[in-house]
Order: sequence, then C-alpha cells, then structure tokens
Amino acid sequence: MSIIESVGAPLLTVAVTLGGGWLVTTRVTDRWDQVKKNREMDLAAAQDFQRLYGEFVAIWKTWDSLTDGHTPVTTPQHVGWGVLERATAAEGQIEALMAKLAAERCLTEDDIAVLGGVRQAFKVVRRSIKRGEPIGWRSSEAEPYMAIKSLSAATSVLLSSAPRTRLRPSAAVAARNFKGITDNRHEDSWTDTARRYA
Repeated sequence: MSIIESVGAPLLTVAVTLGGGWLVTTRVTDRWDQVKKNREMDLAAAQDFQRLYGEFVAIWKTWDSLTDGHTPVTTPQHVGWGVLERATAAEGQIEALMAKLAAERCLTEDDIAVLGGVRQAFKVVRRSIKRGEPIGWRSSEAEPYMAIKSLSAATSVLLSSAPRTRLRPSAAVAARNFKGITDNRHEDSWTDTARRYA
C-alpha cells in the first residue's frame, strides 16, 4: 500500500463527512429560517387583525357619538363621511387579510365559517353609517356585539396559532376557500356561527 493510498482514504472520509455535515446543516438552517419567517408573518397578520378590530370599535363608537337621528350619509359634506371612509377602508383591509389566509393556509369548513362571519361582522358598521342609523349596541351583552367579539377572538387564535400543516393550498383550493369566506350566505348566519363557536 502506498503512502498516497494510506493517507488518501482517511482524507476522503474526512472530506465526505465534512461535505455531508455542511449539506445537512445548511438544509436544517434553511428549514428553520423558513419556519421562523412563516411564524413572523403569522404574528404580523394577527397584529394586523387586532389593529383592525380596534379600528372597528373606534369607528362604531365615533359613529354612534355623531348620530343624532336617522340621516343617511350620502355626500362628502355629511359629518359622518369621514367615518364612512374609515369603515370602508377597514372593510377593505379585512378583505385583503381574508384573501391572504385563503392563499396561505389549508382551512377547514369551520375556519371558513368563522372567517366569513367576521368579514360580515365588519360590514355592520358601514351599512349602519350608510343608512344613517346608530349601531345601538348599548351593552357588552348585545347579541351582535357578543358575536363580533367571539368571531374576532376565534380569528385571532387562528392567525396566531401555527397552521396544522405548512403545506400551502393549491390555487384551486385557495380560490375555493376565498369564495367560501366571501359567500353571501354568511350575511344572515354570522351571529349563528358565533354562537356555535363561542
């Protein structure tokens, strides 16, 4: 056996071991970085939703303070026009968040019902403003207000919890999820949905 053969075999073993270790370490590090990035995005979405819920409550309270009768908001000169713009903007941001969830998560039928319900709940304020009517929830026990709180809590939990799977839905499944969330069937059933999940 030559010196090259006696030194070469151990060097080759060391090189293969180091190369394999580097490959495994790189893959584990990449996977961990992806998990951390996904978690940060989930928490950011949860914070966005919680901010929008706060905006929803602020819009509702502002509108009820401004409403002195039944005066529909029809022109920019109306005292409630700015409140209507805020309500519309919040509703648009909720819609965008629902599209993000439909595209990024494998949702169950229960998830879709909760998200569809919370989307409808956010429409209540804008619709009342357009009609010029106060929201009129004088108690924290008012059924629609209880429903909004329940659906918002369930949505916050969904957003801040790690998904059941990190697999992303296909484009067809994401479209079906979003269609389910935005289906008008939730318009009449969102308070019932909240009762089921509260």
